[in-house]
Amino acid sequence: MKHTYKLLSVAVATALLTACGDTKTTIVEHEPVVEEVKKDEGKDHDHDHDHGSVSASGRLLVTSPDSNSIHILDVEHKEVAEELTSTHFPKYVYTTASSRYAVLVQSDDSRVEFVDGGIWEEDHGDHMHPYEEIPKLSSVSFDNVKPAHVTSGEHNTAIFFDGEAGQTNAQVAVFSEAYLGGDTSAFAEIEYDSYMHGAAQARGEYTLSTIREADSHPVLPNKIGLFHKHDDHFDQEKVFEVTCPVLHGSAQNHEHVSFACGDGVVVITEENGGFTAAKIANPESFAEGQRIGTLRGHEGSHQFIGIAGTDLVVIDPEHNEIEKVEWTITEGHSIAGGDFNYDGSHAAVLDSAGVLTIFEQHTENDEHHWEVAHTVKVHEHELDALPEGASFRLTFSKAENIVFVVDSSAKHVLGYDLESAELKVEIELDFTPDRAVWLGIENGGEHAH
Repeated sequence: MKHTYKLLSVAVATALLTACGDTKTTIVEHEPVVEEVKKDEGKDHDHDHDHGSVSASGRLLVTSPDSNSIHILDVEHKEVAEELTSTHFPKYVYTTASSRYAVLVQSDDSRVEFVDGGIWEEDHGDHMHPYEEIPKLSSVSFDNVKPAHVTSGEHNTAIFFDGEAGQTNAQVAVFSEAYLGGDTSAFAEIEYDSYMHGAAQARGEYTLSTIREADSHPVLPNKIGLFHKHDDHFDQEKVFEVTCPVLHGSAQNHEHVSFACGDGVVVITEENGGFTAAKIANPESFAEGQRIGTLRGHEGSHQFIGIAGTDLVVIDPEHNEIEKVEWTITEGHSIAGGDFNYDGSHAAVLDSAGVLTIFEQHTENDEHHWEVAHTVKVHEHELDALPEGASFRLTFSKAENIVFVVDSSAKHVLGYDLESAELKVEIELDFTPDRAVWLGIENGGEHAH
């Protein structure tokens, strides 16, 4: 696997949710944004800050369409904390396990780079000490063929490199944030003998990753393997008997790891140091050919979010069922993104019409349910008159109950309180935004105040 530790010569350089009971819906609209991002020119970035000055609100890394320009925004002060340049256009952006680093997936150019968001904390024995510095491009990069799915467990991040038919085999890189900080021992890899569009979930000293048999789909895997770390590599310990045809999408929570298949979802349960697999079949309500292609999980939830075309589903391993959500997408539009919030108490889905739906969780008869709490139209246009090329993205704060929506045509970022749907953050940009991720100290930095 080609990965480098060097100083780069670069200029300052994704249900919910079963709605149940009476659905309460609030339509919220807002006036155009009036606050403009300002370059943070006067701040001294060359030293560690004291406890009281570290921002609990964190930062937002925002990309631009077809550009290698990267902007990191200070959420609290609505300032540009730094402008960086990646080597190529980052088509997809993710975060590492603790949200300190952004993962810039330059899939068309087979390169992955990392941005240190500059806000993190360290264990000093009797307390967690927060730090805040200038964001910067990491000295670590990967140059492996077709980087695709990026997932994070409690401590480690896994990047699946698909490879290319007849030329390069698939690979998986598993590492912690310590590796990006210089600890080369915090890295291990899986080497395959074929290519595939796969997925991997890092879980302690194990990684669950996909396997494509030669006589299966030409690109998508059909089985799942358990791999155990030994120094700088993983050895395959077992292949689960339960098959997963045309596998695409994976997630994990405290008890389970899930993989989406054409005919259902394989749920792998970790218990007493062992792993067992079972499949939950697609519900009869699915249309012919419909399948779940995206999964989301959270440590604080026993259920998984699933996206099946324009339908939302909740996968419940405890009750061995997949259930569609009573939720309606804007007609003629698709799902632009969705996930749990920072503590698993809420979730949100954004559609391509710029309509944000917020769900909240409650428990009834020892069963966890979701209901629609708010619906927010995040722009002032009529839904049939959206500007040409308008796109909407979302990302969640891992420190506060906030979801951020990026509106490309309006060139702004809006942050909504998931409890009240109140607009809490509005940042106007002087560039066209594309994707965004939140960086900072997770679960709030109560240590940062």
